[in-house]
Amino acid sequence: MIRGAATAVSRLVLRVFYRRVEAAGLGRVPASGPTILVLNHPNGLMDPLLLLCLSPRPVSFLAKSPLFTMPFVSLFVKAFGSIPVYRPQDADADVRRNRETFAKARELLKRGGVLALFPEGVSHDEPRLMPLKSGAARIALGAASEGAVTIVPAGLTYEARGIFRSEALLHVAEPFTVEPIPLDERGEPPRTAVKALTERLRVALEGATLQADDQATIDLAAAAEALFDPDREEGLDERLAFRRLLLERAARLRESHPDRLAALLDRVARLSRLLSAARISASDLQAGTVPAELAATALATLLVASFLAPPAIVGLAVHAPAYNLIGPLARKLSRGDTDIVATIKVLGAFVFFPLTWVVLATVAGLAWGLPFGLLAGLALPLCGYLALLLLERWERTVTSLRVLTLSLLSRRTLAEVRAERAAIVSEMRALDALLDSTE
Repeated sequence: MIRGAATAVSRLVLRVFYRRVEAAGLGRVPASGPTILVLNHPNGLMDPLLLLCLSPRPVSFLAKSPLFTMPFVSLFVKAFGSIPVYRPQDADADVRRNRETFAKARELLKRGGVLALFPEGVSHDEPRLMPLKSGAARIALGAASEGAVTIVPAGLTYEARGIFRSEALLHVAEPFTVEPIPLDERGEPPRTAVKALTERLRVALEGATLQADDQATIDLAAAAEALFDPDREEGLDERLAFRRLLLERAARLRESHPDRLAALLDRVARLSRLLSAARISASDLQAGTVPAELAATALATLLVASFLAPPAIVGLAVHAPAYNLIGPLARKLSRGDTDIVATIKVLGAFVFFPLTWVVLATVAGLAWGLPFGLLAGLALPLCGYLALLLLERWERTVTSLRVLTLSLLSRRTLAEVRAERAAIVSEMRALDALLDSTE
């Protein structure tokens, strides 16, 4: 019951925090039997939250021991049957208790459960995987001594992990089976087997995520992907696959044609800066400039706004103080670590938004009576959500207005930007053909 309630709350959090959440390859997770889900760890507590809500089977986690004593967070950690891990870097952690951790993990798998592991051992914002710890391989090989265990690698990718209303993807890769092997007298698998399995996990995770030498390279891949075909309607997984292909091709071009690659990347970066300064995207260059289309979009927005405006304005006024407090607070507490910004924002929302509702509902109840106070407490969250929907619809209309303004007042500039986008795409295709010809 507690797990079901916690899952429902988690899904609501994801629905509000992210504009778009997708999962690809969930059918690869076995319907039954001992299973270990192995994932990268780029976004703090949002990573397990995403998996809990998207996994087709109930999942338990290995979680660092301090989480079991943190207010509020400990409720979720315990509700999902998590197993504490005692790390040397955690204060007052007794690493000797990790023998209990491995025993509990193996017992869970023996019962046919699903265990989720982040073998990097720490959440981080690096563009490449951190070195994997051996714990995942040791647990898998130890549990396999009593029967085969299935390992399912999966990658978590965020469009802008610390930004409210961004996008998130869970990509499940091909599973593989860990067969039984003999253990030593202490019940531990051979070191060679642990090392080999850890390496296999690393390769699998790299294939399920975006990997680059620096974040700027990943950002350029995203910009190039957006320029290549801005009109296509694809899921997040298809976009991830295309960006991964771009990174792979760029790595080969860096060896064979470094000058042409450098020139292309400079052009992509320059055009991306121009679009960002104009506050439009590559897809906006292709649509929204026909006055009739814009008028229809604006009219639809106005019609929706006429119904939503009164409660939405209330929702905006009520939630703005807490929202404007949470953002700066998250930036300050994160101290530049972008992998925990979203976590702090969500935890802050759990504190400040309900506090706002309770305070205002109490004031309303004291002023106009208990029924009105209860009604206010129920209506305020809904008003906030309506405000969110209205603001996002209006944002799309404003973007179309910017493009229309460019087309009317700066037609030459817009034509030059479109021509540069077409030239970049042409060069990308030429370089791609060049690589194919040398294979």
